[in-house]
Amino acid sequence: MKIIMKTGKSLILTTLLALLPVVAVQAKPLEKPATQAEAIEITWDELMPAPDQKVVDSYQAGEMSKADVIYYLDKLGQTPVTRLDKRTVKIPGYLVPLNLDKNQRATELLLVPTMGACIHVPAPPPNQTIYVKFKNNEKGIKVEEAGYTPYWLVGTLHVETTQSTYTETLYSLTVDSLKVYK
Repeated sequence: MKIIMKTGKSLILTTLLALLPVVAVQAKPLEKPATQAEAIEITWDELMPAPDQKVVDSYQAGEMSKADVIYYLDKLGQTPVTRLDKRTVKIPGYLVPLNLDKNQRATELLLVPTMGACIHVPAPPPNQTIYVKFKNNEKGIKVEEAGYTPYWLVGTLHVETTQSTYTETLYSLTVDSLKVYK
């Protein structure tokens, strides 16, 4: 086997050429409109941070009271996953209209993981509810099409707190496309 050692300019050039694809990928602008092909498909579980393994072990060993577990889960539900900020995502869910225009179209909605999730009390945790808005209020969805039909939404996810009449959310999604879930 022949081993080639590179030194000086040759090593620097080889390193730069090897890193070129990485740099090119990282230089991709985030503001580019979302497309189905570019969006990363996420699940609702990915919007909640992973639990601390020490807490899980303590719970499984019977070392935590129910009150401590409830408190911990409540705090976990109030924590966003910041690595998803400004990412183009595709996520399924149900829509809950927050407003109506003159044509009975909602342009601001909540996206929730299950049908009727915002109707019951308590509401889902803030990191399990997404505030949905359409660019420049151009689009929207007919109210009778929301609520009972699951959808795939593609758009830019933002980690930001939004307060609505129904609940607080830790994420917002600016929608680029919306399709019935199949």
